[in-house]
Amino acid sequence: MSALALRIIACVCMLLDHIGYFFGGRYPFLTPLRWIGRIAFPLYVFLIVNGFRHTSNRPRYALRLAIFAVISQVPFALMSHPGKMLGTLNVFVTLLLALLTVWATDAMRKHRYTKYVCFLPTLAVFCLYYFGLIHSDYGAKGILLAMTFYLFDGKRVLTALGMLVSIYHPYLISLGFALLHLLQGRQAAIQPLSEWELTQLFSLLSLVFIFLYNGKKGRLPASRVGAKAVQLGFYAFYPAHMLLLYALKQLL
Repeated sequence: MSALALRIIACVCMLLDHIGYFFGGRYPFLTPLRWIGRIAFPLYVFLIVNGFRHTSNRPRYALRLAIFAVISQVPFALMSHPGKMLGTLNVFVTLLLALLTVWATDAMRKHRYTKYVCFLPTLAVFCLYYFGLIHSDYGAKGILLAMTFYLFDGKRVLTALGMLVSIYHPYLISLGFALLHLLQGRQAAIQPLSEWELTQLFSLLSLVFIFLYNGKKGRLPASRVGAKAVQLGFYAFYPAHMLLLYALKQLL
């Protein structure tokens, strides 16, 4: 399965997810589309890490993500929290921070004096999310997923375990604090996973497609202009489909 196929699958799953998000309240039979939508984000993070490994110009790659982060903020805000443009930033911000974290970690791993502290970029960005200094779609989950795909490339069991930790890190942290309180003889309530948290298990289905990835780009137009248009089209699909769904919701 090529990178192009993964992009198409990610786009379709994201579209289905957002259809369920926009219209699931009014049409409950659409709610299961959100389960399918859990597949999209891990695929996008995997493609970011894969792009980091294969791009010939990493600064330009990061700049492209930053540009579309700016373009996508208004459509994202209209979809998720109308009237509050900067309440939560869109997923391109998360993907950009994931890319920069992997980039910094990779650079530190290659230097003899910093390879033993190469986890610091991940810790720093994770703390920004954990202490509420930055809010973007999927948050620290994107950073942890990116490091999972970066560190465990080709190691399927570790990748699956890393994905579970990435998805459920808030619950695992709260569970850790609860157990610590119990060891100290203090009362602590251990809450079961919520219905939405259990729904996140559908994210693991993305591993089926990731493990089928063959390392190839896929069949793109032969011309450089055509190939670039297809590439940018996948980026533009994110803000464009949100605007379209928002307009459709207003009409309905």
